[in-house]
This record gives sequence, structure tokens and C-alpha cells, in this order.
Amino acid sequence: MNKNSNLFILIFLGIIWSTFAVFTKISAEVLSPFFVSFSRLAIGGAIVSFVSLFRREKIFFRKNFKQYFVIGFFNSALPFTLFALSAKSLDSGVVSILDGTVPMFEVLISIFILRRHVDKNAIWGVIFGIVGIIITSCGNVTSVDLAGIQITSIIAILIATFSYAATSLYINSHCKHIKPMMLANGSILSAALILSPCIFFTDFAVIDVKVAASLLGLGSLCTGIAYIFYFKLTAEESPRTAVSVVLLIPVFGTIFGAIFLDEIITISKIIGCITILASMKFILNLSRSNFFKAKEAPIV
Repeated sequence: MNKNSNLFILIFLGIIWSTFAVFTKISAEVLSPFFVSFSRLAIGGAIVSFVSLFRREKIFFRKNFKQYFVIGFFNSALPFTLFALSAKSLDSGVVSILDGTVPMFEVLISIFILRRHVDKNAIWGVIFGIVGIIITSCGNVTSVDLAGIQITSIIAILIATFSYAATSLYINSHCKHIKPMMLANGSILSAALILSPCIFFTDFAVIDVKVAASLLGLGSLCTGIAYIFYFKLTAEESPRTAVSVVLLIPVFGTIFGAIFLDEIITISKIIGCITILASMKFILNLSRSNFFKAKEAPIV
């Protein structure tokens, strides 16, 4: 195992996943959130399927269809659609910052639903996460007229990140018998199948070069290629190391929104981003001494 190459993969994943909010916002301005999500899954699923076929890995769909559809819905179809819906009224930077709340929800689910013990660092992480949500949300409601829509969009993102967190814990407890690439392939294809009826209600005439490129970026970079590299990382490193990729998304996502969409980097974005980064740092218990370790148990 090459630590330097895996560190490069970690940074690469953080950068390409940080572009998802920009691509989603561009696409969601003219297309329904359902079609944006379906396109992302269909393109990403095709790439992952091609790699699985090349490696001669079967997905055993009939045997694992329940897990594939549960994970496909809660880890892809639902959150991707909610993100696309929210991107219509929120800056992509805000979307990226709030995407960093996934570890916080994993802790909350572990405490209140699974009744597991968590350490004090995780509790501090939750506190920082809640403060970060409040700062980011309150500081980015731009007008009274849009307040209701923007607050609803923020809630939708938090539902999406809660869904990510719950699915992560479900995979950890119910899907250990399924190989990571098989799980990625089967769940992405299942999610695409769930959303496929949206193609009958889509006006393809509104898709120009910019929108098509955004859909291609979402599907190929943020889903297909990202999943392949992510599962390589999870196979070779500790869960803490793999999950730490989320530390990069709020930072790069905010920067990309300013560069490509001319979004303003406000004080509330900066403070909210820093606070949520602190939340993830406490929850993931990251330090120079434990960043790259041998495989170990999940954090919560």
C-alpha cells in the first residue's frame, strides 16, 4: 500500500466531490431535480458497471436486491434529488458547507437511535456542527420573500445528509458480506432504475452545452470515477481516513462557487465553514499521529 498515492487520492476525491454543488446548480436551474439525479446515476452507473465488467465482478442482483434498493434509494436517489432541489435557491457554497454535516448525523443516530456510547470529542463535534448549521443558514437567507424557500431548501439538505449518515451505518451493519464495488454498482443502478420514469416528463430541448457538460461532470467525475477511487481507499485505509475526504468539500465547494458562479464568499460562509470543519475534526478524531493507520473499527 502506497501512503503517498492514497493521500493523493484523498485530495483528488475532495476536489472532484467539491464540484458537485456547482454542477448540480447549473443543471437544476433548467431541469427537474429528478432528471438531474437520474442523469448523474445513469452516467456514473455506466462507468462503474464497465469497470466491474472489466474486472469480471458480478453484482449478484437477485441475491442482494433488497440491500441494493435500500442503499440506492437512501444513499443516492433521495439525497441527490434533495440536493438538486435545494440548489435552485441556495448558493453552491452553502450546499457544500452543509454537506459536511454527515458525520454529525452519524453521531446523533448512534446516540439516539442505536443507543451506542460515543466519546466526548464526538459530542463536541455535534455542538460545533449545530452551531455551524445555524450560522450558515441564518447568514445566507437573502431576503424576506425568499426566506421560506431557502429555509425549506436548507432543511432538504439536512434530510439528505441525515439519509447519507443512516445509510452509512446500515451498510456497516447489514452489508459486510457484499464487496464494496459490487455494492456501489448494484446500488447506483438500482437508484437510477427508481428515478428512470422521469425521462418521460423531461424537456430535452432545454439542455444546452453548459448543462450537458454539468450533467456529464456530475455523472462521470462526482459519481462514477469518484466511487471507484473511494472504494479503493476504503479497501486499503481505515474508515476514519476514507471518511475524512468530507473535510475538503466545504472549503473547495465554497471556492469553486465563487470562481465558476460568481458567488460571494460572505463572513457567515467563512465562519460556518470553519465551524463545520471543526465539527468534523472532533468527530473523526483526526490528528497527524492517527491519520494514516492500519484498518480499525468505525468511529462510532
